[in-house]
Amino acid sequence: MAGLTDLEGLTPPEHLFTWVDVDDHLAALATVGRWPEWLRAADGWWDGLELVVTNGTEAATAETWLNSAFGAGSTDWHDGTLMLRLDDPRTPDFTGIPVVLTNEPDGNDQPRRLPLLREKHVTRQLANALERPEAERFENDVQILAFHSFKGGVGRTVHAVAMADTIARRGGKVLLVDSDLEAPGITWMHKAQGGQLDFSYEDLLALLQGAEDGSWTMAVDIAAAYLPNQQVGRFTGGGRVTVVPTSRREHLGPPRIEPADLLTPGRSPYFLTEALAALAARTGADTVVVDLRAGASELSAPVLLDPRVQRIFVTTLSHQSLEGTKTLLRQLGRRAPALRGKDPASSVIITQYRQDVHEAQAEQEREELSSALLSSLRSPDGATSSDADDTGEVDADVLSRPLLSPFREELLALPSSWDAVLRVLESCKVSDVLGSILPEPATSPGTAEDAAREDVDYSVLRERLAETARPLIYAERKGMSSASGFLATDPLRRLLGDHRTEPPLALVVGAKGAGKTFMYAKACAAKTWNAFAEQSGVKDVGLHLPVVPVLESDNLENDDLTTQDLRDAFATTHSLTTGDAATSQQIKDRLRRGLSTLGAEDDIAWRQLWLECLALATGAQPTEDRDAESLLTDLSKQSRAVFVMDGLEDLLQSLDTEVKRTALRVLLIDVLAWLRSLRGRPLGLIVFVRRDLVKRAVRQNSEQLLARYEPYALRWNKEEALRLALWVTAHADALPKPMPETEIAELSSEELVDALIPVWGWKMGTERSKEARSHLWVPAALGDFKDQVQARDVVVFLAEAAHHSIPQTTWDDRVLVPSAMRKALLECSTIKISAIQDESQEIGDLLTRLQQVREPVTVPFSLTEVGLDVADADFLVESGVFARGNDGRYWVAEIYRHGLGFGSERRAKVLWRR
Repeated sequence: MAGLTDLEGLTPPEHLFTWVDVDDHLAALATVGRWPEWLRAADGWWDGLELVVTNGTEAATAETWLNSAFGAGSTDWHDGTLMLRLDDPRTPDFTGIPVVLTNEPDGNDQPRRLPLLREKHVTRQLANALERPEAERFENDVQILAFHSFKGGVGRTVHAVAMADTIARRGGKVLLVDSDLEAPGITWMHKAQGGQLDFSYEDLLALLQGAEDGSWTMAVDIAAAYLPNQQVGRFTGGGRVTVVPTSRREHLGPPRIEPADLLTPGRSPYFLTEALAALAARTGADTVVVDLRAGASELSAPVLLDPRVQRIFVTTLSHQSLEGTKTLLRQLGRRAPALRGKDPASSVIITQYRQDVHEAQAEQEREELSSALLSSLRSPDGATSSDADDTGEVDADVLSRPLLSPFREELLALPSSWDAVLRVLESCKVSDVLGSILPEPATSPGTAEDAAREDVDYSVLRERLAETARPLIYAERKGMSSASGFLATDPLRRLLGDHRTEPPLALVVGAKGAGKTFMYAKACAAKTWNAFAEQSGVKDVGLHLPVVPVLESDNLENDDLTTQDLRDAFATTHSLTTGDAATSQQIKDRLRRGLSTLGAEDDIAWRQLWLECLALATGAQPTEDRDAESLLTDLSKQSRAVFVMDGLEDLLQSLDTEVKRTALRVLLIDVLAWLRSLRGRPLGLIVFVRRDLVKRAVRQNSEQLLARYEPYALRWNKEEALRLALWVTAHADALPKPMPETEIAELSSEELVDALIPVWGWKMGTERSKEARSHLWVPAALGDFKDQVQARDVVVFLAEAAHHSIPQTTWDDRVLVPSAMRKALLECSTIKISAIQDESQEIGDLLTRLQQVREPVTVPFSLTEVGLDVADADFLVESGVFARGNDGRYWVAEIYRHGLGFGSERRAKVLWRR
């Protein structure tokens, strides 16, 4: 507890002017568990402070504690009465209020606690969260979404309206409640549209308060008779939005009845939200969207403090708005935390920021808000290690990632009517921001339950996926011709589409495991450029040019078709000499000799050596009379080809010498430039190379070089990772309903997510659980801090998750089950680090050093804890392994953290709260 107190900064207050200050400080101490065991309750009044204590507690004990809690010298005795000092600069004499000790009655029941920001009674129970609602869900599974902001004018109402409209467009039936009793917004839009005002939120509050039987039945029945007249918008598929305006009154003024007035004895503390859910169910709505009053207002508290409500906070980047939002989130975390998997997680939307000006600030605040959001989320009691603790960090990241809603001038001055506002929101694409926090519809999209009703043997599908995915982990080792099928990604299709009539001169850049060697192998297996394009689904590529391999990765295994076969075939048909094509090993040996004999300044010699390698691959043998430039120039006059190079990291390792850096720089710049200078560009060259090697070799203008070839870079973003997962599953014939592999590349983002539901479900739990959505969880689990997911990691994940899903007979609506997916992440992390250690010396050495740290490491950590210097850390940050926090400490991406054996500070906090 002491550590938490330090974090909260609960030092004695600087000033105590009245009993109100005394009450507030006692409440703050109680909230963080800093009350002594003997103190049961406290009640401050203008004329004294009553402390309810256990029997036998002496006044001296209370005096000692009060001096500790309020600061030395805070108490004194006057006429036999213990006094607590108050500040009064008018006199040097002691001024204070009497402290009275009252023994706790036997069998004394604790006062009833209500979902309000300020509780009426200060008791030690403030250290605990409010009592949870009796029912885990609202009536008829109605979902309530509440939009709140610490400050007004930040876009709260705009996003609430966009949410209601989006849900209705998906076929949902929404009750949109304008509960801002002091500054209504939706109400004015509804009025300007000419909408009916037969029944309002104020009417509902009044009817609920006055109900003789203390129930909501009468109020709901009356409301249901009028609300059908207040529908707005036109939606297909049965969707609708019904507006509940704030008031029918024409004049402005404070509300006559407030939500807190409903919380009378005998009623549920969550009477208001349960009444709203009952009203929705009675009117056929499945979702309630509530636009709350801004600020720390009791007008909003009864809704915000119900953990079953999906709480959405809207803030700008202004300091006041941000700090207020963070503070409120932490208060909710103490008072009414959401239980992961049972309650909807809270969300934050950052609005009104300019991407060109505020991007760095937005990302920084995103991290801090994410931490605050995490404080409002608690792991459920009894969560198992496999289901929560080990992978809970991923769930926390997915469930607590703030959303970004960029600035649009059109939103600064909205039109008056509902339809006009909706047109502006549609043009600004506000609904696109809300995708990840939209509540699940009554029937989840493309629900896997449909597949469950069919006679599907999921154990067979799981076995197929495991058996197919495992060999694909290192597909390049299967040889070129034996590995059938591949997913044509956008970078590959751009490379082919951009070179329909002209041979490519390009770098294909990617991290380790991105699929460079696999693409190289597929290009070689196709034998010609146009065949490669046809196999990739790219039409109208007329270049019938042979693919000529020059270098290849040591990991590429040959079968009945080898790279040497392709070199020999070209040499036989096209070479200007009678020599045989050199082998890849002979070419590598020549380059190694160059590394030992050429200098770091010999750019021209290095260009000549690289061109010799190209000539040797064609069967042409450079001599003293005819150098490589002459041979290739003559060759280009009668023949055309596309050279391909891979395996540079095997040859150059980590570029640890200036000579190696020069060698690679000349290849990437000078050699391509020379080939580009040939008239008609008859010879193409594709170099497959790691991004980190490019940046180390080309120290000046490396970003310009990378930008030039960025369209062809093998960057597996989240969507492409999902597409690969679907392709592998379809390739394994492991989908409940088979899908042609060729269709996968054409699926939209929404169609892709729906198509994956039979693979891993809609959620990382049952369809109606409040767990993270699977299509968000998987990329978050496998991605690094550059938002990249490597192809190999996706395939490893599928293989391991399928293997562990085979015995899971209780899940009959998906191929991969949640517990198996969580376990697969742990194994993926270990396999990834092992692969990097084998393939990338520099990163591998650093990861090995991190694994060898003897003392337990908890993320985030300082560099001294793990024995790295700033240069090492910067390299790992650049590689996506590390991220540097605002406090100078470092985080490790989840795909690495487990394999390193590091713990998580955020996980520790979640467990502490349990």
